[in-house]
Amino acid sequence: MGINIGHVVVGSFVLAIGSFVYVVGFEPMDESTNPRARAINQVPARAAIIASVRRLMAQGRLSGADGVANTLVEHNPEDPGAYFYRAIIDELLEKNESAMANWTILDAQLRSLQSWPERYTPAQLEYFRAWAKYGVGRIEESRALFGGMADKLEAQVKINGDEQITNSGILFNLACYRSMAGETEIAIEHWARAVEFGYVDQGWWAVDPDLKPLHSDTRFWAAGRLLDRATERDMRDEESESEQDPETESDSDISG
Repeated sequence: MGINIGHVVVGSFVLAIGSFVYVVGFEPMDESTNPRARAINQVPARAAIIASVRRLMAQGRLSGADGVANTLVEHNPEDPGAYFYRAIIDELLEKNESAMANWTILDAQLRSLQSWPERYTPAQLEYFRAWAKYGVGRIEESRALFGGMADKLEAQVKINGDEQITNSGILFNLACYRSMAGETEIAIEHWARAVEFGYVDQGWWAVDPDLKPLHSDTRFWAAGRLLDRATERDMRDEESESEQDPETESDSDISG
């Protein structure tokens, strides 16, 4: 199998343990500008389970993520996103046979599923389709799909008149697409610029499977450490403001 990201993830925690900031909750990714985010954040109940999987992955609690991934599949047996996360967790746990079985299910689903009104658009399904091809070992097909997604996103930005991309969410997703397309130099540039222009992340970047091809590049971790330091600083500022503002504390008590 092609991914084998378990050792890399474990190593990343050791290399950057001093600067990673992991929190109990994750904000859902911005869905306004890209199909990737919409594809993996759907319907509140399902999104809550997915958020739990992502949180546990980022905290290195893979046995917990394993159980939650089973729940995701159990309650959403028809949903491509369920098999995507199930396969990703299998890879982290080096359950290669199970991972291949789930990638195969996902690939088979997406050969016939071209649209899913009110849940997934064709563009969102394309993201899962690209990952399924990667999972079953059809790497060149996968890279072509991811590259095509990046090209389309960049074309949309140019249509809007933004030649110099400064939207951190768009830059982050371009980094993900180009990374999986095998265009690592371009992906690193997008990733660094996403951090430069204020991308907000609370630890997921270190285990995001889309960025795994960048893990061997020290520039990836350097940008990530800058991101974590900025996140930690923002959290300290928020805590300080809360302590200095009695009304904020009162509001917090009321909201529970």
